[in-house]
Amino acid sequence: MNDNNITRVKLDPKNPTQGKTNWVKVKAMTEEEIEQAAKNDSDCLPLSQKELNEFRRIMEKSD
Repeated sequence: MNDNNITRVKLDPKNPTQGKTNWVKVKAMTEEEIEQAAKNDSDCLPLSQKELNEFRRIMEKSD
């Protein structure tokens, strides 16, 4: 991995972005319904525990 493949973004807390998530619908769903919806989304399948274990924490550099 190299720094050319990483995009870093700093959000402006005074100007939050608005996503397209329908939170009312999500909050009305059960955990099972949420998991099934995630499994049905071929663009973003849930990660396995093995894949999650491969993540590593990256600390932000202080200026």
